[in-house]
Amino acid sequence: MTGVQSRAQANHNRQTELDPVDVIWFPNPPYAMNEKGVPAGFEIDLWRMIAETRQIPYRIRKANSFEELLADISTNKADLAISGVLINENRSKIFRFSFPTASSDLKIYTLKKEESTAIRLLQILFSKEVLLIFLGLILIACIFAVPVWLMERHRPELADNQKRHQLVFILQKTLLLSTDHTQRTRSRLMSIASLFARVLLTGYFASYILKIASTDQAINVAKPMDEINLETLQDSTFAAIPGYIQTSILKSSGAKTIDCDVAETCIHLLQTGQADAILDDMLTMKTALRTMPPEPKISAASDKLMTLFMAFAISEEFNRDERAQTINDAIARSYYDGSHAKLSRIWMQR
Repeated sequence: MTGVQSRAQANHNRQTELDPVDVIWFPNPPYAMNEKGVPAGFEIDLWRMIAETRQIPYRIRKANSFEELLADISTNKADLAISGVLINENRSKIFRFSFPTASSDLKIYTLKKEESTAIRLLQILFSKEVLLIFLGLILIACIFAVPVWLMERHRPELADNQKRHQLVFILQKTLLLSTDHTQRTRSRLMSIASLFARVLLTGYFASYILKIASTDQAINVAKPMDEINLETLQDSTFAAIPGYIQTSILKSSGAKTIDCDVAETCIHLLQTGQADAILDDMLTMKTALRTMPPEPKISAASDKLMTLFMAFAISEEFNRDERAQTINDAIARSYYDGSHAKLSRIWMQR
């Protein structure tokens, strides 16, 4: 009797292995994406490599929405879900996760605000620092150049020139760090003193230029937010995909959201002013932005908020299948045999 049961169980296992794995996917670049009607992407290629090398038959279909993907994997209507599904404790109660397939950083993205060059130049020209520099030049001219002119204007080579020509000559020499226009000891000492004053003013001017350069560089790099806080989120309307962990974070924090179906749609809402920001992982945004118009430009408005880990989602029923463990082992092995790094270069670093 025991032998009969063993053979029946073995036949059942063989039959299960012959049944194709029902794979469901939804666009979420770079993990899964639609390229001319054909599923592609990092996790899609990873799955195909596993299915081919481990000889696992499968059928693959596209979900109509990310929420449908989660529903099908939660109710055992699909065996395996591929969409860069984020690992989450609440989700692990209704379905299982494979060995992590990828990781990325969660960031807030907004439109990059750039001032026109003309406005920027006007701001610099009328800044306190530039006004102080001009004031310094006037003081040097009044304290040093004019007294030197009063003492040197009766020199024979200057006597024939008009007074304004004499004054311009002395001012030119004084402001150009020259002392060869003086002959009297007192005027030469004053010219040397003006030299130190001009060096100090030049140093101040150089420090101001460096300050402007560093400020511009800081503007190009988005202003970091150390953490997601309620006040920050409540001030903005976020474009968000229903069912995403990011959307749950926003709603639990009281943020206003506007629904979008895929990353490209969310970016379009941001670029057209219908949304103020997007909360998403860096790799998804980097890949999706390649297909979007370059202007208006979008950039990260926060530093890394947290690290996200993605995996295949496995239904509870399929998790009892031996092939689920085979898939897990194959993902783990891909990190060591170089195939994971090869796919990463293709999809995540291009």
